[in-house]
Amino acid sequence: MLNNIGEWISIGEGEYGLRCITGKVRISDVDDFLAVLKAIAHRYSVTIQAMDAELIAGEAHIKSAVQKALRAIRQGNSITSDLSMEVLLYAAGRRQIERALAMGVSTGDNKKIVVVIIDVDNKHKDLDAIAREIKQRIGLQEQPIEDLELESETESETETKTKTNTEEKRNKLMRFFNITDAEIEAVGERKLKMLVLERVALLEVYK
Repeated sequence: MLNNIGEWISIGEGEYGLRCITGKVRISDVDDFLAVLKAIAHRYSVTIQAMDAELIAGEAHIKSAVQKALRAIRQGNSITSDLSMEVLLYAAGRRQIERALAMGVSTGDNKKIVVVIIDVDNKHKDLDAIAREIKQRIGLQEQPIEDLELESETESETETKTKTNTEEKRNKLMRFFNITDAEIEAVGERKLKMLVLERVALLEVYK
């Protein structure tokens, strides 16, 4: 059993399969990397989107973006006609595609990414098998989905490193989502995820 998100999402009368894996990967060429994911998506008739894990504030962030993107497509009021791009737009909380693309993957070694797989037309597809193929094809070193959470600081010999990494991620999230120090002071450091989710929700309001 793989250890990342795997569940059904209900939107109206529709039911959609969701599978999400996260981990580190080497990306030497973004176009080639995305071409592999596109080929897998086409072969299995699923939607696949890859994002920068450093800009994801946990499971709730992913689920919210997917749910809102699916709802927008279903209701015919989406920003784009492409579900994978719609997911990226909601995850980034931005209407402009070129700005949302900043949340996509980039070249480098040990890049932390999230790969989202959505089954929109057949709830009996084996998304675990598709996830395993993706891992093999892109060389993903899988990590627990819990590593995405901002509250993942642990009491161990790696505590200092973990807290440093968490602080770096907080700073990246604040810059990307334009979250001010004043907002953090008003709600507290632990509420940063909530502020990110508000940005995601606002895209639905201001479309």
